[in-house]
Amino acid sequence: MDATEAKEGIKKISMEIAQLKSSAATDNRALSDDERAWILEAEDTIKDLVKYLPLERETVPQNAKLGDYGMTAAIPRPAEGGGKDYKSMFNLSRGLDSGGFKDTSEFIRCIDSGRFDPRLDILNTMQETVPSSGGFAVPTEFAADWLDASLPNEIVRKLCRVYPMTSETKIIPGWDGADMSAGATHGGFAMTFLGEGAQALAQTPKLRQVTLTARMASIYVNASLELTQDAASFDQNLRAALIKSIGYGIDRYCLSAAGTGAGCPQSILNAPCKIQVAGEHGQATDTVTYQNIKKMFARQLNPQNAVWLFNNSSVPELLEVTVQVGLGGNVVPLLNEKDGSFTIFGRPVFFHPSMPALGDADSAAFVDFSFYGLGLRKELWIEQSDAPRWDYRERSYRILMRFDAMCTLDKVITPEHGATLSPIVTLAAI
Repeated sequence: MDATEAKEGIKKISMEIAQLKSSAATDNRALSDDERAWILEAEDTIKDLVKYLPLERETVPQNAKLGDYGMTAAIPRPAEGGGKDYKSMFNLSRGLDSGGFKDTSEFIRCIDSGRFDPRLDILNTMQETVPSSGGFAVPTEFAADWLDASLPNEIVRKLCRVYPMTSETKIIPGWDGADMSAGATHGGFAMTFLGEGAQALAQTPKLRQVTLTARMASIYVNASLELTQDAASFDQNLRAALIKSIGYGIDRYCLSAAGTGAGCPQSILNAPCKIQVAGEHGQATDTVTYQNIKKMFARQLNPQNAVWLFNNSSVPELLEVTVQVGLGGNVVPLLNEKDGSFTIFGRPVFFHPSMPALGDADSAAFVDFSFYGLGLRKELWIEQSDAPRWDYRERSYRILMRFDAMCTLDKVITPEHGATLSPIVTLAAI
């Protein structure tokens, strides 16, 4: 049996289960013992058919692209389809599924009604695993719309390596080679020359396993009962709120100290390979200087591939930092702007309010996100309740999604000459 036949079989059995439950609900009766036994047997058959679905590719390609200076981690292309959009990531070549709903408004109204609908039952049955907190599965067409619309405005997911997850955990490769002092790269490779007839010695790359665990994240959205009854307006407002919440939430937990402790992704600020550059002697508090920036640049493992990160509160200070050129008193601004985009030393600058405020530890960061992996589950779930905001005449919606993120390097790099290097360099408290 191939994957196509397995998918068709799962769909057919799921519809039969939904029809049986729908028939019982219409007749206002409980399922009989025989019917419950048949459903259990049918669900076991679905589990057997899932085994025929394709697994994720885990191999490391021989000709993975290296950075300009041979120091960017040669890690396989993370997305199965080669892209970071939802359809490419999860290899949905046959298209997205609306679950039989015309649009998001009809889907939400169906959930709000509290009535049995076989389309909701089919969606839940088709999922590989069901979160313990329950809820209703979001059709892939709507999940793709929310996640893809959020992507252009995000920082982390747009820059890091994104891996599709089809199980609770996913093992991704990371290099384990902190010592480059003998001329090797951090992957354990070194160039040597051979005399005529001399034997070449094989080099073994130092790979280690990095395990991503699908962690449950939730997003709360409140809407007035009047708004939920206005289908067109509600659809647009809910979509806008979810897009902003998804993007901000992923960036917040991956960039800042919010990604700390059990149950959270590992943020870049908590990565074990982070290097923190001290401020200058006598430097005024709550400032950032040209000396800070150039020292951070010097400690970055791949400066040609890194980006700058600051809190929005750093903008006025950065606009004041200049570099004196020559003896005539000419100055050049450190922060450069063109068409609404900012750069420092030719590298992009991003501002995010979840980054530490100016003067706090890690308020400035210079990061190469090719050393940061993010695993994302395909499934999104939605729950609704009137209880939390009942006295405000508002209905609460909770979106559940699962992802994890982690730096793929677990220690700083010792180069052949000079100070230690890292793909994550930050500024100490000033």
